[in-house]
Amino acid sequence: MPKPTPEEDFAQDPLRTLADSLASAPAGGNVTRDVLFAAARRGDFLPAISWSLAHGYWGLAQLLVAKNPQPTPRWVQLSLALHAHDTPALARLLRHPQGLPVRDRMQAQMELGRYRQARQDALSAMQIDPFDRLLRRQYLEAVRESATYVDLAGHWQSFNGLSLYGPRLRGRIAWNDRWSLVFDADALAQSASAASQLLRVPSWSSRDLVGIRWQDPRWQIEGLLGSYQAERNTVSGRISLAWQATDSGEFSANFDYHDRSLQSPALAAAGMVNRVDLQWAQRFGSWLGNIGGGWRQYQGQDGDALGSDRFAEVSLLWRHDLGPWELQVGPFADYHDLSRVSQLQGVLASALQPDARTPDLVLPGSYADIGMRVQWGTWERAVASDWTPYLALNVYQNTRFGPQYQLDAGLSTSVFGPDRLRIGFAQGQGGNGLALNQRVVRLGYRFYF
Repeated sequence: MPKPTPEEDFAQDPLRTLADSLASAPAGGNVTRDVLFAAARRGDFLPAISWSLAHGYWGLAQLLVAKNPQPTPRWVQLSLALHAHDTPALARLLRHPQGLPVRDRMQAQMELGRYRQARQDALSAMQIDPFDRLLRRQYLEAVRESATYVDLAGHWQSFNGLSLYGPRLRGRIAWNDRWSLVFDADALAQSASAASQLLRVPSWSSRDLVGIRWQDPRWQIEGLLGSYQAERNTVSGRISLAWQATDSGEFSANFDYHDRSLQSPALAAAGMVNRVDLQWAQRFGSWLGNIGGGWRQYQGQDGDALGSDRFAEVSLLWRHDLGPWELQVGPFADYHDLSRVSQLQGVLASALQPDARTPDLVLPGSYADIGMRVQWGTWERAVASDWTPYLALNVYQNTRFGPQYQLDAGLSTSVFGPDRLRIGFAQGQGGNGLALNQRVVRLGYRFYF
């Protein structure tokens, strides 16, 4: 008879069976109480520890471990170390991973930034139990964080007589668990009708960036450099970072240099923007709060200044599961303090018809928005085994143009396995501040290697 593997040994461990039974019992039931008291009278605190861990009573579990006269099992130590994010303890326990539950072991590998080892552990365990959905979800999360991928998308956008359409290619080539080569390139065909008030439009515009990415379980930092070409060919770049400061709080920042701007048809055809976006997201119970701010500088593609925008935004969303996906509902508000030049010059002015060369048709003045947001599902859920809908609706009052709305809808699904197909549509006035109705159609496919 072949010798059972460590995973099979643990699956047959009576302590695991007891923990699962206690987890399914009523929290205050007589059966649970009798089992815990009977074992404790014999000097065995493990059933009570198992029950505490199963119900998330971490402080109680730590007290019971401290008072337990018996040696603490390694799987209990691993659970407590994961909850405390105690990386030295996790590294010590993983020196001898035999007998540790595979899901906790995989989570510990990811906590230490060992994504490839986490994927290998999950694949080995799924050969024994291919129907473990939670383990598969953890495996796909490790793939999302660390695997090489290629993402090919198509984009069509129309607003106020200007149409942009074309492909976008993004990807990541992972060197190891920490470092990756990243790239992002698009090429958009452009056409304009008389309604755009544009005198001439470049037939194509493109932005091509390549750079590196560094990550660990708490930080992701990415820097790319390349070019943006339309009326002129200019240097372009992007830096982004995300910091998981606490279990419930995250800081993110994005810096763009000479990026494409879609504030107005004139800016899309002959302008560009430098951008700084900062945001803090905080979860507390069923609520998600966001506070952010930043700065934007608008220019013509010849470098002539057009204006700047300093802005702040805040939202508070209530989160609740609606089916398998999360529903978010709540208020939001933002304020934009814009300053503009009095007269357009350079390529931006020459791109417009003579009677339309006014800043009012390129950038709005200062404005504020206040409204409600509803969101269900996620648009770019990178890897998952099931299909996912996406619906987001913002309804708000703009101080310059009155009632506004922005609707985004779509779905994503896996096709062959470690991949994601996305289809989406958007319509509304969000994103430009000029009350220009926009329509956007998106189609994308991402494959992980």
